[in-house]
Amino acid sequence: MMKKLDILIIVIMLVGAFWTFALNEDNRRPVEQLTPCELVDQTQKADKFVSTDELARKIMSNDPSVILIDLRPQKEFSEYSLPGAINIPIENLLDKKYVDMLNQKTYTNIFFSNSSDLAAKAWMITTRLGYQNNFILQGGLNYWVETILLPKKPDQTAVNADFIRYNFRKAASAYFMGGSVDVGSSSNSSAPKAPIKRRKKEAAGGGCD
Repeated sequence: MMKKLDILIIVIMLVGAFWTFALNEDNRRPVEQLTPCELVDQTQKADKFVSTDELARKIMSNDPSVILIDLRPQKEFSEYSLPGAINIPIENLLDKKYVDMLNQKTYTNIFFSNSSDLAAKAWMITTRLGYQNNFILQGGLNYWVETILLPKKPDQTAVNADFIRYNFRKAASAYFMGGSVDVGSSSNSSAPKAPIKRRKKEAAGGGCD
């Protein structure tokens, strides 16, 4: 049985398609007037994603402009999440109390869940409504664990850039697992054994071809 949120997404996209067709505008249409297929294609563009490395740097530097939005159920959020994240379950995304947070031009909202799927849905909904400054964490929490908490050492034949990235990820791993490592350091701490520890924030295309 189709969930209410999925039905809502379909309705929003169909209404948008009709609106776009009726207006018959050129290719420079604002994003809220894109057709459903164009909107899906937009979610695949790199500028809609925030990489795990970029997010780790923002959190470690206490970037006050970032708001992390965990779209998973409250139970999963309470067990673990990213540092400083707030919980807006995907089914509650359109509640009126969240409008001012999602529809603004000051902060950078980063949607995430276990993978990128829910975040992509949230991005499509908010973008279709004309909201700005909403992004998707690339790969979600699963990729965060893989790249930041449990980084793999590059092969000896890897290029220097891979080792630089690995050293940063080792430092980030130590930081998020309870250590206090400078962003530019290369800690030799052992791999973390817990998935994600909670830390208080210190400062405020397919099918459309």
